[in-house]
Amino acid sequence: MSNKIEYISYEELLNVYAKTIANSGGGLSGIRDDGGIQSLLQFVQDDEYYPDFVDKLTYLVYGFCHGHYYLDGNKRISLTVGVYFLIKNGYYFLASNFMKEVEALIYHVAAGNIDRDLLKRALRCVVNDVDYDEELKLDIISAMSKGLPFCE
Repeated sequence: MSNKIEYISYEELLNVYAKTIANSGGGLSGIRDDGGIQSLLQFVQDDEYYPDFVDKLTYLVYGFCHGHYYLDGNKRISLTVGVYFLIKNGYYFLASNFMKEVEALIYHVAAGNIDRDLLKRALRCVVNDVDYDEELKLDIISAMSKGLPFCE
């Protein structure tokens, strides 16, 4: 694994999206905001705003989940883009764990319960292959409990 970050091209993203929709239960296929997608893929390369790998991964996952760039599959594409970014950068061993850990978070990111900072804290643990500390676990539980009638 080199220190140089390999970014996802627009063409690669379209391929990942098509495979994600085709292999995950289907749904509407189509792009709602092409310019937004291209901007996101360009902005993630700005080291001033996204200085390390986890910042970039968080920006991609959060951005695709919240951006509503597609007619359908925004949560699924945010998850698969994260996995693809990990694999593209040599983090093969983390891809499976990422799917398991982050899939549960994505719904709550989309619902607005988990913000970008909390997602980044969780992703930092996933990328460093360490368990969440107690504080992070409690923060995630609290965020996921928003809107549940028995937790208010």
